[in-house]
Amino acid sequence: MKKTKGFQKGNGPIVIKAVFWRQSALTLFLLVCTFVFAFIDYVGPLISWVCTILFGILFVLSLLDQLLQWSRLRIDETGYDLRTWFKRQRYRHEEIESFTSQTYLNRELIILKLRQQALNKYNLEESEVPFPCAFGRAVEDVLTQLQKSLDKTPRKIKKVVD
Repeated sequence: MKKTKGFQKGNGPIVIKAVFWRQSALTLFLLVCTFVFAFIDYVGPLISWVCTILFGILFVLSLLDQLLQWSRLRIDETGYDLRTWFKRQRYRHEEIESFTSQTYLNRELIILKLRQQALNKYNLEESEVPFPCAFGRAVEDVLTQLQKSLDKTPRKIKKVVD
């Protein structure tokens, strides 16, 4: 039986999440900052309270993100769904031409190259879109996984209905 390249229907979704120890370190750092500003008094009570509340909120958000796994990249038969704290990007397999990487500020960044029909659909001018989905993992490994899972079966791109 011939197996085509890309994501196969019937396969379970692939989920790329944050590296556990890195997110745990960030959560612990935010907790320590919360306690430091709660007990520090030489910067003034107003600054101390504001920083305590700010770092406390960030700690709770980071802990909830770690427990509920909010930030993640999900790859399934419909396409790619990248969720971060403040942004969500969804692209279907037929909208994507390829994945590449580019050095940006001395770090590798994954770039998504969209097809012309997808550019018209999303009203974009540039075909290359930053796709920050490594979540602390090696960019080469994530890029290989993305390229391997891209389903290149020709399909028509559906119009967005608002």
